[in-house]
Amino acid sequence: MPEENLGVVVLTNAEEGGAFDSILYHILDHYFTVPPTDWIAGFKALKDEQEKDAAETIKNAEAARAANSKPSLPLEKYAGIYNDAWYGPISVRMENAGLVISFDHTPGMIGDLQHWQHDTFKAHWRQRTIEDAFITFSLNADGTIESAKMQAVSPLADFGFDYQDLLLKPGSK
Repeated sequence: MPEENLGVVVLTNAEEGGAFDSILYHILDHYFTVPPTDWIAGFKALKDEQEKDAAETIKNAEAARAANSKPSLPLEKYAGIYNDAWYGPISVRMENAGLVISFDHTPGMIGDLQHWQHDTFKAHWRQRTIEDAFITFSLNADGTIESAKMQAVSPLADFGFDYQDLLLKPGSK
């Protein structure tokens, strides 16, 4: 707050935005001598509501999917190296009769692909701090893969990974 000649820095080793904001607002309440607010309870209530809404979104997506659909191609046809102009190579490989996606420049981003519907799979990340994502493959007229795009399963996903912005094209490393 430049007009007050006031700056606050909050350092934690957590990724919980409500924790940062609770500390900041508690300090500001004290500095401006306003009646204190229970910021922790307020941010907890907000988080609970967001989690409830996200669970409902996921439940609705599950109910609306074509659960009996099958992929257009045999699983091994989805395997290969994909490239994004911004990110670089991403690998999809066969492992234990299933597909696994791995981000070459982000070692923790390895996910087991579970068929969702049609040519869409759900990446269930092995590192559970990353929210699950859908990966949808688009096919050319001859049945080869044209591209793949990703989107978060949950509206609460951390978009710091930016996988929703990738356009994956088959290629080589």
